[in-house]
Amino acid sequence: MNPWRLWDRIRCAFLPRAHRRRIGEARRVLAKVRPWLKTGPKGPARVFGYLRTIDPLVFEELVLQAFVDQRFRIRRGTRYSGDGGVDGHVRLGEAWAPLQCKRYAGAIDPQHVRDFARLTFPRRAVFAHTGRTGPQSHATRDARVIMLSGNSLLALIAGTFSLDSE
Repeated sequence: MNPWRLWDRIRCAFLPRAHRRRIGEARRVLAKVRPWLKTGPKGPARVFGYLRTIDPLVFEELVLQAFVDQRFRIRRGTRYSGDGGVDGHVRLGEAWAPLQCKRYAGAIDPQHVRDFARLTFPRRAVFAHTGRTGPQSHATRDARVIMLSGNSLLALIAGTFSLDSE
């Protein structure tokens, strides 16, 4: 077993019950959607359609769990604040990068990306979302913010994500 996965399981045992329940649900969602990515061209659309229906807090835990499954070190938040702030941290190289997860049905709000970049300045950060990244969001995003959406989010879920491709 991946040592970081084992360490994450141990740490999760000390979280509140509602938090542990959402982590368990995120693991079940990952197990459910991963096979869909191998079913042909309709698989990714099916995955995104499903991700847009799950609880936003479960989506946060799903992204964190997908990082753990890929042998990234993570730090989970100790509680859910709902304030649009940092949802967790992921270790990128030598530094911890703040992570924010948004479960959008449509296009993302460029202001959310700008606010997150300001909040995390001057560090690298990860913004994961299920929506469409429009031209405004691409034009206004900070180079330090790694946009985890579309194919990169699917690669993370599938277990083939690489920072070199970002």
